[in-house]
Amino acid sequence: MRLKLNLFLLLMISNATLFIKAQQVSTLYFMKDVPVRHFLNPSFQPETDYYLSLPVIGFTQFGIGNNSVTFKDIIFKENGNTVSFLNNLQNEQRFYNTLKSNTLIRTDLQTNLLSFGFRHKSAYWTFSLTEKADGVLNLPKSIFQLSLFGTPNLQNNTFDFSKAESNLSVYTEAALGYSKQINDNWLIGGKLKILLGSANVSNTNNKLLLEAGVDKWTLNGSGNANYSGPIQLNIGTDYQTFSYTTPSSLPGWFTPSGIGAGIDAGFEYRLNKKIKLSAAITDLGFIHWSKNVQNNQYAIDYSFNGIKLFDNSSTIITFQDIYNKLILQNDLTDSIKTEFKKASSTKLTSNQYTTTTTAKINLGFEYEVIKDKISLGLLSFSQIFKNVIAEEITASVNTRPTKWLDATMSYSLINSRFSSIGVGVGIKTGIFHWFIASDYIPFQKKTLNLSDFGSAYPNIRIPVPYNSSSFNVSAGLNLVVDKKQKLFRGLHSSKNKKDCNCEWK
Repeated sequence: MRLKLNLFLLLMISNATLFIKAQQVSTLYFMKDVPVRHFLNPSFQPETDYYLSLPVIGFTQFGIGNNSVTFKDIIFKENGNTVSFLNNLQNEQRFYNTLKSNTLIRTDLQTNLLSFGFRHKSAYWTFSLTEKADGVLNLPKSIFQLSLFGTPNLQNNTFDFSKAESNLSVYTEAALGYSKQINDNWLIGGKLKILLGSANVSNTNNKLLLEAGVDKWTLNGSGNANYSGPIQLNIGTDYQTFSYTTPSSLPGWFTPSGIGAGIDAGFEYRLNKKIKLSAAITDLGFIHWSKNVQNNQYAIDYSFNGIKLFDNSSTIITFQDIYNKLILQNDLTDSIKTEFKKASSTKLTSNQYTTTTTAKINLGFEYEVIKDKISLGLLSFSQIFKNVIAEEITASVNTRPTKWLDATMSYSLINSRFSSIGVGVGIKTGIFHWFIASDYIPFQKKTLNLSDFGSAYPNIRIPVPYNSSSFNVSAGLNLVVDKKQKLFRGLHSSKNKKDCNCEWK
């Protein structure tokens, strides 16, 4: 029961603060007046001839979420009472059925350091310098299966934990983008990126299987955990000692711990006067880590088929003797620890290693109801982490009632459930363009008090969205400048007609 309560607490805290979703704000995808929209699809060209995105306030994005459950799946009303999913076996099974085969806990923070772009004939060039934090933790469903139901069969209970993997990277991204209008129908674009890694913590399991039965439990597997960053870790033999050394000067904190590269690629295709199709893959890249590297290579081949409780020197006469030996002298736990240590091995190395960034795929459909005024959008958004894909679909109504206002309302299908309303607003005032957008506005909120789970937990109240697994927000302030003549939309001069004889909007 204690194990289940701890699992419950873990999930609650995860919904409140920890499952942070590495993602974009999809509501921005069809907001044409937002200059930094090319972060979602590199083929998108800003509406203005020039733009400058200011540091931090120019474009900052933050999100929290997961791909499996909402707070509503954990605590809910049943027969007029507030209960948790641990209330009975039926609710436990319902909660378990809600989980994806892999629960992705993700984090993303992106803030602008410098970004600008300009139009040249039918092309648009962009440059951006961005600070990013990209984190993913994958929990396979078998972890919850063991925690909730134990080992229901006498033999042959198999749990595969191999995909229990994680990656957290902090890095700076320098990107050069180019978008080109080919003809009346096609707009294509791409970005080349240099990635300067600040720090990374990650782990990978080659194999981690638990075979559990009434006679014997067997845990077999191997993997590695890696670290690279500005702080040097000093780990002693068999982890008996641990210390760290920080950089002695300011440049030491900012010297890259890893270097990598990445690409974005995308297109927009006008099928007819009403319909546009678009697609993009972004953040497809890698970082090779080389500074202050620490690797922990681990292997385990452990079989538990009973415990040798007493040695020959023990005098066991009464029940009190057994209690003293097992509990007071810790023979039970010491025996398990000793056998587990004999069956496992670790090896510390300092080998350079490579991680990948979390790739994202966008597939867009837009139907123009009233030209340049109202359109309907549908966006499929997927993220890929080590062959595990998380998906969601966002539908939106997009309006541009005036030249200075761009507004969108969206509704997202997440975890096969419609649960989130999003809103985006962009306003142009002179040379300034302001925008703010969110995919998951928590209209229903609950407050979680950790002390409700026992005196051992602190009296901390955490607000959590009740009917959504996520929350995100993106906002920015950009300087936008147009040429005195008409913006490029198929200019009528003979010079521009040679370059592109079209009228694109």
